[in-house]
Amino acid sequence: MRSEDRDVVGQIERDATRRRRCVASFILTGLAWLVLLGAQASAGAAVPIVELPVAFQVTNTDTSLLPCLSNAATYTINGHITGPQLALASSKANSITMYLTGYETAEWTWDLKGVPGYDYAAEMARRGQVSLTLDELGYGTSGHPTNGNETCQGAEADITHQIVQKLRHGSYTLGAGPGIEFSKVILAGHDVGGAVAEIEAYSYEQNGQPDIDGLILVTYADQGFTPYIIEKATLAADDWCTQSASGYVHYVTEQEYRTLLFYNADRRVIDATNALRNENPCGIVRSQPQGVFVDRANMSRIKVPVLIVFGDNEQLVWTRQGEEEQQGDFTGSSDKSTVFIPEARHFPMFERTYKTFDSVMSGWLASRFQTP
Repeated sequence: MRSEDRDVVGQIERDATRRRRCVASFILTGLAWLVLLGAQASAGAAVPIVELPVAFQVTNTDTSLLPCLSNAATYTINGHITGPQLALASSKANSITMYLTGYETAEWTWDLKGVPGYDYAAEMARRGQVSLTLDELGYGTSGHPTNGNETCQGAEADITHQIVQKLRHGSYTLGAGPGIEFSKVILAGHDVGGAVAEIEAYSYEQNGQPDIDGLILVTYADQGFTPYIIEKATLAADDWCTQSASGYVHYVTEQEYRTLLFYNADRRVIDATNALRNENPCGIVRSQPQGVFVDRANMSRIKVPVLIVFGDNEQLVWTRQGEEEQQGDFTGSSDKSTVFIPEARHFPMFERTYKTFDSVMSGWLASRFQTP
């Protein structure tokens, strides 16, 4: 583990210990973070990294614990596996983290091109991590149901489960050849991708063991919703989706995206990501609210290590209390941590403090899962 990541992980663990004694010590902000930022060390010798295209054949079914409508058709999910060249040089590897995305976005949440430093997957590879980034069903270059009402959050969780198993068995296309078998699969989700990750985690087991080995939620909670997002969810499901012939809609306007979701981001990042925004399948929009109740009834089933990350300035969608309470929902896990990234809102990976976010993510992963 890199020294700067070890510092961040140490801070997380110390904070977790204090949190068990006193909720007041729950938040990582202010001067403590400035000290950590000032202590960032150089990465040393450059690590050769590779990015390979990947394709998974999946079925749009829903066998998860969140029942909702899907069309059972077959689709291709496209993405990339990025990691140190050494880690991807043989037919078997240690661990990989699969990244899911939220409303309006796609694979680019985790591998943004064109603005130096913001390709998260490449940055993780330089720190020794292997990442799967992808366009989920209904987004980007992956398959799209003819009507966006023909998939849903439960189906996205089922598809995620299918991909997890394919990663474990190497049953997918990687570049021009067969896939690599990974012994450990960690699942990370941003925004409502976090909800999909939760559903997958509590819905599926293999031979009595958890389907995944670790869970990361970035900017997602199951309580503390603000009046803004409650109104937005109602309008999107009952008004915009009802009027959409295609079953695909935008969840926020361009003005909202530019002005409400970032705290102190580089204008180039806002421009680049705004140009890439996607419409969202209405089946996902409509199934997300009901999924919250199913989540809270089943989250105790999740036994794996959990990391929760929020931007310190993200109170548009959730109250701070709701964000802080998320960790307590995972009563079945004995290893859970929450971190607030300074000067960040909905997209901590796109703020000027992205290096802190990267260190938190890579440090947590490296402290729990073997890297090359």
